[in-house]
Amino acid sequence: MAGENLVRPKGFKAKLQNFWYHYKYHSIVFLLAIVTLAVSIAQCATKTNYDYKIIVATRSMTLSSIQLDAVQKELKQYGEDLNGDGEVNVLLVDCTMDSNQSDFQTAYGKQQKLQVLLMGDPEAMLFLTDKSCLKWINSLNEETQFIDNLGLPDNDGKGFCVGNTHIIQKPKAEVKAELNLRWPEDLSICCRKIDGTTFEKNEDADQSKREALEFIARIVKSNTK
Repeated sequence: MAGENLVRPKGFKAKLQNFWYHYKYHSIVFLLAIVTLAVSIAQCATKTNYDYKIIVATRSMTLSSIQLDAVQKELKQYGEDLNGDGEVNVLLVDCTMDSNQSDFQTAYGKQQKLQVLLMGDPEAMLFLTDKSCLKWINSLNEETQFIDNLGLPDNDGKGFCVGNTHIIQKPKAEVKAELNLRWPEDLSICCRKIDGTTFEKNEDADQSKREALEFIARIVKSNTK
Protein backbone atom coordinates (compact mmCIF):
# COMPACT_ATOMS: atom_id res chain seq x y z
CA MET A 1 0.00 0.00 0.00
CA ALA A 2 1.07 3.56 -0.57
CA GLY A 3 0.93 4.33 3.12
CA GLU A 4 3.55 1.65 3.84
CA ASN A 5 6.10 3.69 1.87
CA LEU A 6 5.61 6.89 3.98
CA VAL A 7 8.68 7.84 5.97
CA ARG A 8 7.91 8.99 9.52
CA PRO A 9 9.90 12.10 10.52
CA LYS A 10 12.71 11.35 12.90
CA GLY A 11 14.11 13.66 15.51
CA PHE A 12 12.48 16.62 17.33
CA LYS A 13 13.25 19.16 14.62
CA ALA A 14 11.80 17.00 11.90
CA LYS A 15 8.68 16.24 13.92
CA LEU A 16 8.24 19.95 14.68
CA GLN A 17 8.54 20.84 10.99
CA ASN A 18 6.03 18.16 10.11
CA PHE A 19 3.59 19.37 12.80
CA TRP A 20 3.95 22.98 11.63
CA TYR A 21 3.33 21.94 8.02
CA HIS A 22 0.04 20.21 8.87
CA TYR A 23 -1.20 22.44 11.72
CA LYS A 24 0.25 25.87 10.92
CA TYR A 25 -3.07 27.70 10.67
CA HIS A 26 -4.56 25.87 13.65
CA SER A 27 -1.57 26.91 15.72
CA ILE A 28 -1.80 30.56 14.63
CA VAL A 29 -5.49 30.71 15.55
CA PHE A 30 -4.77 29.08 18.93
CA LEU A 31 -1.94 31.51 19.69
CA LEU A 32 -4.09 34.51 18.75
CA ALA A 33 -6.83 33.24 21.06
CA ILE A 34 -4.33 32.90 23.92
CA VAL A 35 -2.99 36.43 23.35
CA THR A 36 -6.51 37.88 23.20
CA LEU A 37 -7.46 36.11 26.43
CA ALA A 38 -4.29 37.32 28.15
CA VAL A 39 -4.94 40.93 27.10
CA SER A 40 -8.56 40.72 28.30
CA ILE A 41 -7.50 39.34 31.68
CA ALA A 42 -4.86 42.06 32.04
CA GLN A 43 -7.39 44.78 31.20
CA CYS A 44 -9.87 43.41 33.73
CA ALA A 45 -7.16 43.23 36.38
CA THR A 46 -6.16 46.87 35.85
CA LYS A 47 -9.65 48.29 35.23
CA THR A 48 -10.72 50.82 37.84
CA ASN A 49 -13.68 49.67 39.91
CA TYR A 50 -15.55 52.90 40.59
CA ASP A 51 -17.43 53.50 43.82
CA TYR A 52 -19.58 56.31 42.40
CA LYS A 53 -20.80 57.28 38.96
CA ILE A 54 -21.80 60.93 38.57
CA ILE A 55 -23.42 62.19 35.38
CA VAL A 56 -22.29 65.75 34.61
CA ALA A 57 -25.01 67.13 32.35
CA THR A 58 -25.27 70.71 31.11
CA ARG A 59 -26.91 72.57 28.29
CA SER A 60 -25.41 76.01 28.99
CA MET A 61 -21.75 75.17 28.26
CA THR A 62 -19.38 72.33 27.51
CA LEU A 63 -16.81 71.45 30.17
CA SER A 64 -13.33 70.31 29.19
CA SER A 65 -11.60 67.18 30.50
CA ILE A 66 -9.33 69.47 32.54
CA GLN A 67 -12.34 70.98 34.28
CA LEU A 68 -13.99 67.62 34.86
CA ASP A 69 -10.81 66.11 36.31
CA ALA A 70 -10.47 69.03 38.72
CA VAL A 71 -14.11 68.73 39.84
CA GLN A 72 -13.72 64.98 40.25
CA LYS A 73 -10.91 65.48 42.76
CA GLU A 74 -13.14 67.70 44.89
CA LEU A 75 -16.14 65.37 44.76
CA LYS A 76 -13.95 62.42 45.71
CA GLN A 77 -13.68 63.85 49.23
CA TYR A 78 -17.32 62.99 49.89
CA GLY A 79 -17.14 59.38 48.81
CA GLU A 80 -16.56 56.16 50.70
CA ASP A 81 -14.75 53.00 49.72
CA LEU A 82 -17.87 51.05 48.79
CA ASN A 83 -16.17 48.11 47.08
CA GLY A 84 -13.43 47.59 49.65
CA ASP A 85 -10.48 48.03 47.30
CA GLY A 86 -8.79 50.49 49.65
CA GLU A 87 -9.54 53.73 47.79
CA VAL A 88 -12.38 55.98 46.72
CA ASN A 89 -12.87 56.23 42.96
CA VAL A 90 -15.38 58.58 41.38
CA LEU A 91 -16.28 58.45 37.69
CA LEU A 92 -17.62 61.59 36.03
CA VAL A 93 -19.59 60.85 32.86
CA ASP A 94 -19.39 63.78 30.47
CA CYS A 95 -22.79 64.78 29.09
CA THR A 96 -22.00 68.49 28.95
CA MET A 97 -22.83 70.63 25.96
CA ASP A 98 -23.73 74.13 24.90
CA SER A 99 -27.16 74.03 23.29
CA ASN A 100 -26.38 77.27 21.45
CA GLN A 101 -22.85 76.54 20.23
CA SER A 102 -22.23 72.76 20.17
CA ASP A 103 -22.37 71.25 16.70
CA PHE A 104 -25.38 69.06 15.98
CA GLN A 105 -23.49 65.76 15.98
CA THR A 106 -21.82 66.43 19.35
CA ALA A 107 -25.01 67.71 20.96
CA TYR A 108 -27.07 64.81 19.62
CA GLY A 109 -24.49 62.23 20.76
CA LYS A 110 -24.34 63.55 24.32
CA GLN A 111 -28.10 63.91 24.48
CA GLN A 112 -28.49 60.27 23.41
CA LYS A 113 -25.88 59.15 25.94
CA LEU A 114 -27.74 60.97 28.71
CA GLN A 115 -31.04 59.38 27.74
CA VAL A 116 -29.49 55.90 27.71
CA LEU A 117 -28.09 56.45 31.20
CA LEU A 118 -31.46 57.67 32.45
CA MET A 119 -33.38 54.79 30.93
CA GLY A 120 -31.06 51.85 31.46
CA ASP A 121 -28.28 52.32 34.01
CA PRO A 122 -29.22 51.46 37.63
CA GLU A 123 -25.91 52.93 38.82
CA ALA A 124 -26.63 56.35 37.27
CA MET A 125 -28.15 57.95 40.36
CA LEU A 126 -26.03 61.04 40.93
CA PHE A 127 -26.26 64.04 38.63
CA LEU A 128 -24.32 67.30 38.57
CA THR A 129 -26.40 69.49 36.32
CA ASP A 130 -27.25 73.07 35.48
CA LYS A 131 -30.80 74.44 35.64
CA SER A 132 -31.49 74.22 31.93
CA CYS A 133 -30.43 70.58 31.72
CA LEU A 134 -32.30 69.69 34.90
CA LYS A 135 -35.44 71.12 33.32
CA TRP A 136 -34.78 69.19 30.09
CA ILE A 137 -34.22 65.90 31.97
CA ASN A 138 -37.52 66.23 33.81
CA SER A 139 -39.30 67.16 30.58
CA LEU A 140 -38.51 63.69 29.22
CA ASN A 141 -41.19 62.36 31.55
CA GLU A 142 -43.29 65.24 32.78
CA GLU A 143 -45.67 62.98 34.69
CA THR A 144 -43.19 61.31 37.04
CA GLN A 145 -40.00 63.26 36.19
CA PHE A 146 -36.53 61.77 36.55
CA ILE A 147 -34.92 63.91 39.25
CA ASP A 148 -36.18 63.26 42.77
CA ASN A 149 -37.48 65.94 45.10
CA LEU A 150 -35.39 65.38 48.23
CA GLY A 151 -36.29 68.63 49.92
CA LEU A 152 -32.92 70.11 49.02
CA PRO A 153 -32.34 73.88 49.18
CA ASP A 154 -32.32 74.55 45.42
CA ASN A 155 -34.27 73.82 42.26
CA ASP A 156 -37.58 73.32 44.08
CA GLY A 157 -36.11 70.69 46.39
CA LYS A 158 -34.39 68.75 43.62
CA GLY A 159 -30.80 69.94 44.06
CA PHE A 160 -28.06 71.46 46.13
CA CYS A 161 -26.14 74.19 44.29
CA VAL A 162 -22.38 73.72 44.47
CA GLY A 163 -21.40 76.71 42.33
CA ASN A 164 -20.17 78.74 45.30
CA THR A 165 -18.51 75.81 47.10
CA HIS A 166 -14.96 74.50 46.80
CA ILE A 167 -16.30 71.82 44.44
CA ILE A 168 -16.38 74.45 41.69
CA GLN A 169 -14.45 77.41 43.09
CA LYS A 170 -11.22 75.49 43.79
CA PRO A 171 -11.03 73.90 40.31
CA LYS A 172 -11.94 77.27 38.83
CA ALA A 173 -8.95 78.85 40.57
CA GLU A 174 -6.59 75.99 39.72
CA VAL A 175 -7.25 76.01 35.99
CA LYS A 176 -7.62 79.76 35.56
CA ALA A 177 -4.46 79.79 33.43
CA GLU A 178 -6.34 77.85 30.76
CA LEU A 179 -7.75 80.15 28.10
CA ASN A 180 -11.43 80.41 27.22
CA LEU A 181 -12.69 78.15 29.99
CA ARG A 182 -16.13 79.05 31.25
CA TRP A 183 -17.75 77.70 34.40
CA PRO A 184 -21.48 77.35 35.02
CA GLU A 185 -22.55 79.05 38.24
CA ASP A 186 -25.71 77.02 38.73
CA LEU A 187 -24.45 73.43 38.92
CA SER A 188 -26.40 71.37 41.44
CA ILE A 189 -25.89 67.88 42.81
CA CYS A 190 -29.10 65.88 42.34
CA CYS A 191 -30.38 62.33 42.55
CA ARG A 192 -32.65 60.48 40.16
CA LYS A 193 -36.00 59.03 41.17
CA ILE A 194 -36.61 55.28 41.20
CA ASP A 195 -40.13 55.12 42.68
CA GLY A 196 -42.65 54.71 39.90
CA THR A 197 -39.94 53.88 37.34
CA THR A 198 -38.62 50.69 35.76
CA PHE A 199 -35.93 50.65 38.47
CA GLU A 200 -38.44 50.54 41.34
CA LYS A 201 -37.84 46.86 42.15
CA ASN A 202 -34.23 46.76 40.98
CA GLU A 203 -31.96 45.83 43.89
CA ASP A 204 -28.87 47.37 42.28
CA ALA A 205 -30.74 50.64 41.72
CA ASP A 206 -32.03 50.61 45.29
CA GLN A 207 -28.50 50.15 46.65
CA SER A 208 -27.11 52.86 44.36
CA LYS A 209 -29.88 55.22 45.48
CA ARG A 210 -29.03 54.76 49.17
CA GLU A 211 -25.36 55.37 48.49
CA ALA A 212 -26.20 58.44 46.38
CA LEU A 213 -28.36 59.94 49.12
CA GLU A 214 -25.55 59.49 51.66
CA PHE A 215 -23.11 61.11 49.23
CA ILE A 216 -25.37 64.15 48.75
CA ALA A 217 -26.00 64.41 52.51
CA ARG A 218 -22.25 64.68 53.16
CA ILE A 219 -21.94 67.45 50.56
CA VAL A 220 -24.86 69.38 52.05
CA LYS A 221 -23.58 69.00 55.60
CA SER A 222 -20.04 70.11 54.76
CA ASN A 223 -21.11 73.12 52.71
CA THR A 224 -23.96 74.51 54.79
CA LYS A 225 -23.27 77.09 57.44
